[in-house]
Formats: sequence, structure tokens, C-alpha cells
Amino acid sequence: MTVRAVAPETTVDPAFEERCRAFLDAHATRRVTRVPEWGEGPDTVPIFESPDDEEEQAQLKLARAWQSALFDAGLAWLDGPPEYGGAGLTPAHREAFERIAAGYQLPNLYTVFVGLNIIAPGILAGGSEELKRDLLPRIWRADLIACQLFSEPGAGSDLSAISTRALRDGAGWQITGQKVWTSGGHYSDLGLLLARTSDGPVPHRRLTMFAVDMHDPCVTVRRLREMSGGAHFNEVFIDGLRVHDSRRVGEVDGGWQVAMATLGGERKAVGDSDDAPNWEVVRRLVELARRVRDERRALGEPGLDDATRDAVMRCYALGLALERTAARLGAIDPPGPEMSAVKLLRNRLLRECTDTAGALLGPAMTADTGAWGTFSWGRAATLAPGLRIGGGTDEIQRNILGERVLGLPREPRIT
Repeated sequence: MTVRAVAPETTVDPAFEERCRAFLDAHATRRVTRVPEWGEGPDTVPIFESPDDEEEQAQLKLARAWQSALFDAGLAWLDGPPEYGGAGLTPAHREAFERIAAGYQLPNLYTVFVGLNIIAPGILAGGSEELKRDLLPRIWRADLIACQLFSEPGAGSDLSAISTRALRDGAGWQITGQKVWTSGGHYSDLGLLLARTSDGPVPHRRLTMFAVDMHDPCVTVRRLREMSGGAHFNEVFIDGLRVHDSRRVGEVDGGWQVAMATLGGERKAVGDSDDAPNWEVVRRLVELARRVRDERRALGEPGLDDATRDAVMRCYALGLALERTAARLGAIDPPGPEMSAVKLLRNRLLRECTDTAGALLGPAMTADTGAWGTFSWGRAATLAPGLRIGGGTDEIQRNILGERVLGLPREPRIT
């Protein structure tokens, strides 16, 4: 087991903090710190984003405008290299900006999340100088919206088993295959695609990464309708796509290392992100439990039974554990496999919260009566299973923790 160090703190100049506040005051409104009363605000339980088409396009427009203004002010990629569009500062400056920004109401940035937190780290880790100078500033300014083309229907969570093939074609490559669960593929400009470039006894050493144009006519994106009603995920068909070798990210047959860099960025983002506010889900559950208890007592009935009270308290305790674990592991730099623990805890918390809400609400969770704070839990329950699949299933996360953190023997694998 390797013990990894927490990044040392760096003093941030007060003038920088003032600069951040000046920008935020000019471009955002201060967040209201008062906890909303029951029935106030949107009746949604925040599991993950699954908006309708009109709402999604509006969010994309706002996210682009915000990210452009942030980039132009030199505040988008604070700890990034200046030659690729970064500000050349330290992680402490990024953390200072995030701390200050937490006091403001900011646009929803889920449409640019994959590009900033998953695709950009991969290109930074494996791209050529030409590719990094071309793509990274545009991704960080949201001029390019990017998606991840990894998962395949026949490979599940095992990236080493993908079958999309890239064949040498003169000065470039010809790529054919199919991808699935591509978040945001229908509005993306750029895709980071993992393909098989040779065959051999160690499958993950035969993969290569490419940056591909999602608007090319050889790329077909088909949206997947979820049981929640949204269609954020896609299947993508690649039919004879020609890609110049200059768009290769990393060495030939070295795509696995680039893929691990993207997943490291994803783990870091999961630990740091406020886009899926776990504590808000716990707060909504506790308020629901109080509401149900009071309504039953007003009718002369018993309040909550012991089992239900215990379930609510388990969710509360698990929420605290998740917040503290995410804060501690999120301070590790660079991010590593330890962040799989955060994903597992988050998935368990949301599953237990929706299960407990079902015990409190009964049929009101599945039949939309218009009562605030009831049917929204039913929609949350349809979204929660997706979290146990996206970014690697729970089983994959446990393998990562067992093998790469605890040093346990590897599970037998078919090669």
C-alpha cells in the first residue's frame, strides 16, 4: 500500500482574493445562506442532472458564457500552465477561488464538467505540444464542449475489452466501432476516443487515444431516453472515421496511460464537486421525515417507527462520513485510486436515502399528486441507479480499492 501525501498549503495573496470577489460581484449574485423552508424552491432532489432539452440548451448557453468570462479574466484554470491557457498559479489559488465562489449563485456547469475535469487532464497528460496548445485553451474557455468515448456495449466496465478499432491509413487512422453511455455527446464538439490499435496477450497495452471531431459525418450520435424522462446519455456509432495522426493523444498502444489520467481527473472532480450536493439530499430526507411524523401525529396516529427513524439516522451519519472522506481524499494531489471510496460512499448514500424516502412516502412516491416533496423522490429513485454504473460500476470501484490501495491479490482475469 502506497501512502500519498496531501498537497502542502501555499499562502494566497489577499489581493488575489479581492480580485476574485470583484469578478464574482460583477458576474454573479451572492448566495442566500438561509436554509429554504418546506415547499420553497424547485421540487427536485439533486441526484444528477437530467434536464429536458429546452432546459439543457439554456444551461449550456449560460455555462459557455460563464466559462468564457472566467477564462478571459484569467480565473478559469488557475493552476494550469500558462502556455496552454492556464494562469500558472497554485492549487491553493484554485481552492481559494472555489471557497470564495461558494458564496455566490453560479450557473449550472454540468454541460462543461466532462471537458474540464476529464478530457482536459487526459490531453494535458498525453497530448503533443501542438494538440495541447490547440485544444486546452478552447476547452477551458468552453469554445469546445468535449465528451468521453470510452465505454462500449460489449465491454461493460472493462476498458481493456473494447473492440472499436483504429487502423493505420496513410498519415492517419481509420476508426470504426460503437460507444455507449456518452454523457453530453449530442451537444459536444470534441470526443476523446479510446480504440484498439493492435492485438496481443495484454489487451490494455494495445489501445490508443484520439481526439475526434463529433461533427464529422462519419460520427452518428443517438440519444438514450432514461426512465427518468431525460436523455443525457448517448450511443455513438463511428463508421470509417479518418483521423490524422496529429490528433493522436499519447503514444501508439499507450492509450491506457492517458485513460488513467482522465479517470484520475474524474476522481478528483467527484471529490471536489458541488454539482451533486449530497448533504442537500440528506437535508431533504430529514425534513421529509419530520413532515411525515408531524402529519401522522396531527391525525392521532403514531409518528415514525423505530426502523424508519434508524434508517433516517443511518443516512445522516453516512452523509457526514461522505463529506469528511471527500474533503480528506480531495486534498491528495495528484488524485488517485483512493477516490473510488468517495464514489462508493456517494452511491450508497443516495441509494439508502431514496429507499428510506420510499418507506416514508409509500405510494405518494410513485403517483404524482402535486404535493411538494413527494413525487420528486420517485424521480430521484429512477436516477440513482445510473450513479452505480457511470464512471465504473461499484464492483469495479471495489476492485480498484482492493488491488491498488489495499494491495490485495488481483482477481483472475480472462485474457
